[in-house]
Amino acid sequence: MPKYVLIGLAIPILLFLLMNLWSKISDKTKNKIIASIFGIIAIGFVVLIGLLIF
Repeated sequence: MPKYVLIGLAIPILLFLLMNLWSKISDKTKNKIIASIFGIIAIGFVVLIGLLIF
C-alpha cells in the first residue's frame, strides 16, 4: 500500500518539475526528447507485436 502512495506523489512532482524545466530548455533539446519518447514507444510496440506473434 505505501508504494502506491509514493507512486501517486512521485507522478505529480515529476510532472511539475518537467513543466518548470520544459520552458527553460532549447528547442533542439525539446525535439530530441520528443523523438526519444516516440522512439521508445515505437520499439516497445514492435517488441509487443513480436512477442504476440511468436
